[in-house]
Amino acid sequence: MKKFLEDFEDNLCAILVLAMTILTCINVFARYIVHASMPFVEELTCLGLVIVSLMGAATAAKRGAHLGLTLLTDFLPPAGQKACTLLGHALGIIFGFLLLYLGYYMAQNEYQLGQLTAGMQWPEWLFGMFVPISGAILTIRYVQLFVRTLTNKEAK
Repeated sequence: MKKFLEDFEDNLCAILVLAMTILTCINVFARYIVHASMPFVEELTCLGLVIVSLMGAATAAKRGAHLGLTLLTDFLPPAGQKACTLLGHALGIIFGFLLLYLGYYMAQNEYQLGQLTAGMQWPEWLFGMFVPISGAILTIRYVQLFVRTLTNKEAK
C-alpha cells in the first residue's frame, strides 16, 4: 500500500495520458475516415489535461523537481539558500491549500446549481471535484518536501 501511495500521481498520470492518447486517436480516425466526430472525447481529454497538469505538479513537488531560478540564491550563504527553498515550499503549500479550499467551493457551487457539461450533459461537479482532490495531494507533497528540506533528508 505504501508503494502504491508513493507512486499514485505517477501511475494516475500515465494511465490518463494513455487513455487521452487512445481516445484522441479514435476521434481523429472517426472524424476524418468515418466523418463522424465524437464530441464527448474533447470533454474527457480536457478533464484529463487538468488532472495530469495538477498531478504532474504534485509529482514534481514529491521529487523536488520544480524549476527554479538560482541566479540570486547562488550568492547567498547555505543558510540563506535553505531559507529561500523553505519559503518556496511554504508558498507551494499555500497554493495547494488554496486549490483545495477554492476548488471545494467551486465544485459545491456546480453541484448546487446543477450545472451540466456541454457535450455529455454530465454533472459538472464530477469534473470540478478533481481540483480540490489535486490541491490536497499537492499540499501533502509540499508539506513532505518542506519537512524533508528542513531535516536535510534527500529525496528517494
